[in-house]
Amino acid sequence: MPRFHFDVHENGRVIPDENGQDLANESEARKEALMTGASIARDAFVAGSAQRVVIDVSEDGAPFLKVSITLEVEKA
Repeated sequence: MPRFHFDVHENGRVIPDENGQDLANESEARKEALMTGASIARDAFVAGSAQRVVIDVSEDGAPFLKVSITLEVEKA
């Protein structure tokens, strides 16, 4: 079973995923990246601590996927 790591980038700060997760396949890793990114972005956007959150996913040490979520607010 492949091991995936989900490193979080939030306003220039990097939070490395030291442990990673064993997931069945790349589809499961994509779902996990999207759920993790959405959860972190929601909290950061509401708190005002970030306007962009990136989840870098690696599979067994090799880059696999990047999820980038950006908040853009325009005043009318």
